[in-house]
Amino acid sequence: MKTSKKRFLGAVALIIIWSVAALIVDDEIILPSFIAVFKRITLMIQSHTLQPAILKTTVRILVGVLISIVFGNILSYVSYKFKLKEYLEPLFSILRTIPVISIVLIVLFFAEKNLLSIIVVIFVTLPIVYENVYNSLTNIDKGKLELAAVYELKSFTVFRYIELPAIVKSTLMSLRIALGLSFKAGATSEVVSGASGGLGELMYISKLSFDMPDLVAITFIVILLSFIFEMIAGFLYKRTLKIYD
Repeated sequence: MKTSKKRFLGAVALIIIWSVAALIVDDEIILPSFIAVFKRITLMIQSHTLQPAILKTTVRILVGVLISIVFGNILSYVSYKFKLKEYLEPLFSILRTIPVISIVLIVLFFAEKNLLSIIVVIFVTLPIVYENVYNSLTNIDKGKLELAAVYELKSFTVFRYIELPAIVKSTLMSLRIALGLSFKAGATSEVVSGASGGLGELMYISKLSFDMPDLVAITFIVILLSFIFEMIAGFLYKRTLKIYD
């Protein structure tokens, strides 16, 4: 059985378990049913409250991810070329271990609330991109580098044909890991900061009004967005493997 079919069956099983649990609980404030959540999503789409929120949250998160990719690639390449891994390790150790909520609360003192989710996403995804790209560069086949040295290839040629493929593949692999974390961290920071117009604001409003179907519906949308972008990153990664391998 293909992996996609197994995942689909797993998702169906989760929905069935969810539906049975909702029937047993029989209280929407505690656990709304899948049908109730689906209806609420439909209502939010019809009232045009969901689409702008999805757009704002997605843009904020993708901006943060893009900045992480740029700086993660630069820092990893500089570390690889100039042997700076040990010097940067304390910084990235802190970034890898610091709780997301701590980042949110600290940055909230200095940043404008609508920029907070971008900054938090950078803090969360930068170590992932840096580590994956750096490891990919250090694992380049030494035979290729020795051959390039024998033929006295220019640095740009070595970068283009040997180092760049490793950077591109590892960056896309990082995205498959980082995007899920980015949407979780981005939504959390929007809720805490009260950022306007995003999914976090809708979640906060539903929490204040004890509207559990709304809260679960928006959470479901965040999960779905994360899944979609992870699939896109996975597709691009597979395409890249075909190009460079």
